Amino acid sequence: MSNEYYLFLDESKPNGSNIHHLCLAGVIIKKEAYESEIVPQVRSLKQQVFGNTDIILHEWEIRAGKDPYKVIRQKEKRDEFWQGMDNIFRNYDLTTLGASIHISDFKSYYNDSELNDEYYIVLQIVLENFVHFLRSKDAKGQVYIEGINTTDDTKLRNTYHKIVANGTLYYSPNAFQDRLLNINFLIKADNNIGLQLADFVPGTLNRSCNGLQPKKPTIYPLIDAALYDGGHSLKQRFGFKVLP
Repeated sequence: MSNEYYLFLDESKPNGSNIHHLCLAGVIIKKEAYESEIVPQVRSLKQQVFGNTDIILHEWEIRAGKDPYKVIRQKEKRDEFWQGMDNIFRNYDLTTLGASIHISDFKSYYNDSELNDEYYIVLQIVLENFVHFLRSKDAKGQVYIEGINTTDDTKLRNTYHKIVANGTLYYSPNAFQDRLLNINFLIKADNNIGLQLADFVPGTLNRSCNGLQPKKPTIYPLIDAALYDGGHSLKQRFGFKVLP
């Protein structure tokens, strides 16, 4: 039996009004549990609520209740969906992980920076803490992220390989190369269950670090409780690191 974990990542961007951070966050799931338990459970929930398993779970569109999610306008179906999401985050061994940076402050403080950008910074923190997690489990890991477009995906992939090749303040290149297997870019049409679960994490965490209440219904308490604490009860360092 392999000891391998997947990290599924998504992002939440500033919206120009009350969200000022870029947040990169998602869920860590053990490979066996993901394939044998979580994927079937999420497909079952889709079938129960929406009547098919091909629908792509996307938080914003579900909350909006537009086609093909309009069934969610019915209270019974809405409660059923959010209870199902609650059960998945509560009953399976999910770990949440993320990093967030205040974009305008970053650009103000480091407006002459040519070496780093905001994606490099948050990805570096996330990968560093993922490696910390993998070392604690004596495991290997793969990273999955939703593709944006060819240009941005190439930039992010290059950033990933730059981090793995050079290491960080806390970990040498060998530490990254020993634990991380690959970064994978997928598209929505792939209907990847892990990325769909990750979709509910960054927006929720981004609201919290911008001082906003979670949207209701919410699974924020479960996302917060599942944050990786590094084995030292330090969720703000190892689970969700916020850079002002």
